[in-house]
Amino acid sequence: MNHLAKNKYEQLYQSMGFERAALFELIKQEFNPKSVIYPGSSVHITPSFYFSHVVYIDKNQTASEFFANHKLVTDLINKNKTYKETPHWTFISKDFTTDLGLKSASYDLLLSLFAGKLIDYCESYIKPGGLLLTSSLFSDHESIQEKENFALIGTIKRKKNKYYIDTNGSIPKSNKSKLQTKNNGLEYVDNECYFLYRKVNL
Repeated sequence: MNHLAKNKYEQLYQSMGFERAALFELIKQEFNPKSVIYPGSSVHITPSFYFSHVVYIDKNQTASEFFANHKLVTDLINKNKTYKETPHWTFISKDFTTDLGLKSASYDLLLSLFAGKLIDYCESYIKPGGLLLTSSLFSDHESIQEKENFALIGTIKRKKNKYYIDTNGSIPKSNKSKLQTKNNGLEYVDNECYFLYRKVNL
């Protein structure tokens, strides 16, 4: 089981370059959120390499089996973390539309990535002034635009393997991400446009 769980992360994220580590590194450098909530996370533990406190949420069986091995997950995080603090992570095996038993207004960053529209269910967990990261695909972007209590900080795109934040108010063209063959394997090319919002008090 240990070997299979580790291989699952490598298979779904690491081997294809789907970790998007530089995206989280950018947010860490610019905003330094301390606590993160990640509904629909699957086994994508890359955020824990940059943020010391992450809550992962997913009803998927693969995710449940992966996170059940606490030592394995912690070892993977410790091996790759970029901070000095001891990592703290939690996994909740639930549908994010249900009561998660989490304290409201207690997280600095909500990740809404490829999990569908979750803002109506998870908005309350974000602190006032906290951040929300979403994308142009299977995300909350359209729903959030209709909410007065979220202000767009900027859009994030990748250019030459580096992510950057555009704060001039324009939305760059988002080409389709793709899998391409590289070194007899598959490589994920991230062409998504990400949107970073701040929760504001009305």
